[in-house]
Amino acid sequence: MRPAHLILFCALPLLLVTCASPPTTTTPTPQRLPTRAATPTLTPTPFSIAARTYYEEGVARQEEGDAEGALQSITWAIQLAPDFAPAYVARGTVYLAQGKPRSALTDADAALEADPTSAPAYALRGETLRLLGRARSALEAFDHALALDPDLKADTFRSRWLTARAACDASRMLALSREYAAAHPDDPLRHYYRGWAFIELGTPGVAINTLVEGIGAAPDPPALLWFALGRAYAENGSWQEAVTSSEAARALVQAGDTSMVVHSDRPIADLFGALGRAYLGAGRCVDAETMLEYAISVGAPASEYAAALKETHLCQTPTPTATPYPTVTPWGG
Repeated sequence: MRPAHLILFCALPLLLVTCASPPTTTTPTPQRLPTRAATPTLTPTPFSIAARTYYEEGVARQEEGDAEGALQSITWAIQLAPDFAPAYVARGTVYLAQGKPRSALTDADAALEADPTSAPAYALRGETLRLLGRARSALEAFDHALALDPDLKADTFRSRWLTARAACDASRMLALSREYAAAHPDDPLRHYYRGWAFIELGTPGVAINTLVEGIGAAPDPPALLWFALGRAYAENGSWQEAVTSSEAARALVQAGDTSMVVHSDRPIADLFGALGRAYLGAGRCVDAETMLEYAISVGAPASEYAAALKETHLCQTPTPTATPYPTVTPWGG
């Protein structure tokens, strides 16, 4: 299964197959080497193969899960047509799938140098910047992509939401929640987006009302609504309610609910981290320590929960009591 942050971007090369053709060239075409050769090597051949052919072949190989073959074919296309922007975008998506955002960013920038009006290149740049932790720059890239092609709204929504969250941009999150509700008026997750935006705006009471309404209206409310409700209660200082909501989310996830991927690239770690904090707030220090350590074991940075773990250790340490020394008076009484 592909990482969640790549699902939408893998479609970009397919959208570009019918876009602008690469410039024609009379350069001798490269020999087609075995699919899994370590490094593509160009050698003259007695036949001509267009760069577009290599590009389309690379896209097909990517869809088949052959990342190395895709890189070879797309790289040949780029070598034959260095100004063919869609090929850089296609190769960048392969690099993203391989967990190489810096290489993907280099290709996104090369695509924009070749074609400054390439909306998919801006979308790719936004996603790579998001993964590199450069949220503000990522938001700017996504804004450029949508200005050039508003049809990319749906394909980039999750990335834009996660980027707004990373940037702690509450007003943008509220705008995105409206965008989602307009596009999906019957989807219960619209309450998650709106509720989380209110949490970020510092109004947990409004968030609680929004999320309780959503849970009550849904026949089978997804785990993400319960997770967000737990966070809203925690922000409100209602720790027992936070525990109850977070435990409901955990039960649904353990039963197969996958809605948490909307919220995070590391959904399980975030879920157990939230549960640990809720237990800590409710005074269940041993349970809190167990949940926080598990969150770290499944991908959360240790630094994120270091302070909370320290607190769990302190609250498990018995408070010293005064030693009952006998009272002695000067007169021996």
